[in-house]
Amino acid sequence: MNREIISNRYRIVKVLAEGGFSKTFLTEDTHLPSGRRCVIKQLKPMKRV
Repeated sequence: MNREIISNRYRIVKVLAEGGFSKTFLTEDTHLPSGRRCVIKQLKPMKRV
């Protein structure tokens, strides 16, 4: 499985939720030796009609 990296730092472990306004990921911090897990929320831009 190809695990995507966000901002050259956070490796996506899995998608936690996805809705109309955002997508939430469980990630591992690759810059820390502990590989601490954290949550990142990606906001989706509003579409203009």
